Amino acid sequence: MHHYIFPLLFIAVVYIAMIVMNERYRLFSSDHFSSPVMKVLAYLWLAVLMFGLVILITGSSLRVPTARELARVPFYSLFGLHAILFVFLVGWWLLTRRPPIGEFLNIPRRGNGEAVLTGFAVGVGGWLFTLAVALMIGLILTASGLIPKNPQPSPMVAWMAALPIWKKGVIVLSAMTIEEAFFRGWLQKRIGVIASTALFALAHSGLGQPLLLIGVSVISLVIGFTFYRTKNLLPGIIAHGIFDAVQLFVIIPVVFKMSGMGAS
Repeated sequence: MHHYIFPLLFIAVVYIAMIVMNERYRLFSSDHFSSPVMKVLAYLWLAVLMFGLVILITGSSLRVPTARELARVPFYSLFGLHAILFVFLVGWWLLTRRPPIGEFLNIPRRGNGEAVLTGFAVGVGGWLFTLAVALMIGLILTASGLIPKNPQPSPMVAWMAALPIWKKGVIVLSAMTIEEAFFRGWLQKRIGVIASTALFALAHSGLGQPLLLIGVSVISLVIGFTFYRTKNLLPGIIAHGIFDAVQLFVIIPVVFKMSGMGAS
């Protein structure tokens, strides 16, 4: 139980800070509550999400499942986090007087062709930049002895590498839409790039791969900065999809084949 104390204290500080900042400086200025009661309900809804996710993510990171256990895991269980985020977004949308979806998620009606092209450019360029930064940081951490020289892939990554193509495609589509809708379209708009990136990285800590976590943090900063500049969710969705697709369809299978572990 003591493993949960620090994460819960951390998220409690973040939660209280968000509420105080909203009461004093209107942190949730983009939200419109019909009454004080609805605002209190929204605060409670946010608490359920934040503390629930901390317990879920901390629990999953404490015990990495074995390959045999993963073989018995149903495919739909991979989308538990996405389902929680989706339900939260729907609940928050209802509590804030159901604004237009485009306004709620920052998807404007015009200029989306350019936004899609921007997303492709950010996805390709961001992936190359992320790869370079992750390798550089990885070499520094390896030289300092903070991570092993030949880290073994976690069973979760190995399992994902061996998934059929259509399942990888579903994972990419779910991640690029749901995660961007929450972490950029909802969270970043309220607490900023740095804080949302930190929480985005923590949400992926269950993968158990330090270099992958570094890459997730870097690409999140790139996508977050793009969202800050464009005020449009679409470039981030496209860029996120490209990053995840390259990782799942190319990088992870190639690394496993080169290491001799084999990935079908």
